[in-house]
Amino acid sequence: MIKGIYYAARSLNNGFQKMNNIANNLANINTTGYKRQIPFSEMMIKAGQSEVTQFTDFAQGNFIQTSSQLDLAISGDGFFAVQTPSGIRLTRNGHFNLSDDGFILDQNGNKLLGTKGAINLNDFIFDKEQDIKIMTNGDIYLNDQLIDTLLVLKADNPLTLQRDSNLDFFSPSEDYFPVDENNFKIMQGYLEESNVNPIVEMESMIKTSSDYQSSYKIINFLDKSLEKANEIGKV
Repeated sequence: MIKGIYYAARSLNNGFQKMNNIANNLANINTTGYKRQIPFSEMMIKAGQSEVTQFTDFAQGNFIQTSSQLDLAISGDGFFAVQTPSGIRLTRNGHFNLSDDGFILDQNGNKLLGTKGAINLNDFIFDKEQDIKIMTNGDIYLNDQLIDTLLVLKADNPLTLQRDSNLDFFSPSEDYFPVDENNFKIMQGYLEESNVNPIVEMESMIKTSSDYQSSYKIINFLDKSLEKANEIGKV
């Protein structure tokens, strides 16, 4: 009976964590490049694990056209690489802007990386309205001059990627490597939407809520049964 209470309580805890994941997914449904956290029960079915572990669905989201020359999306494998005070971070959020000193920055002020390091256009751009052309392989041009090539990276093992506070990803071992240009295409003037499906999340929320209530009722029933058993034992 005590073991039954333990299993039901563990189910409550798992349900609580799953609801947190679903709530986070729904909160980021409009976040550019956001990748869905897979609910715990789905992860158990796919991975056969019994411990609570966070798992990320890296499936590609839909693309929206913005026509901004510094809005970029990756069709295919890989991530944009940005330099942060904590090291390199990987992101699918391609909403960038140009700083006053010529660096291409993400929304958090981190510098976008090319194969030569942080991309800086200051020595080449004399007119802020000058066209920046980014080819499908990541080559960056000002007029006909090649400036740099976007650094598109992936982790050796995607399961090692962790999400940081800015919703970007990193590997503690920094086991990144460049993606072959045949496996991706840079789309200038587009952004990748979140891959969260609100219908799927709401269905999962309803089922999780029902499972949570069932586990709660089981605990109450077993607790009352245990209380009655103790009372009988005292007679």
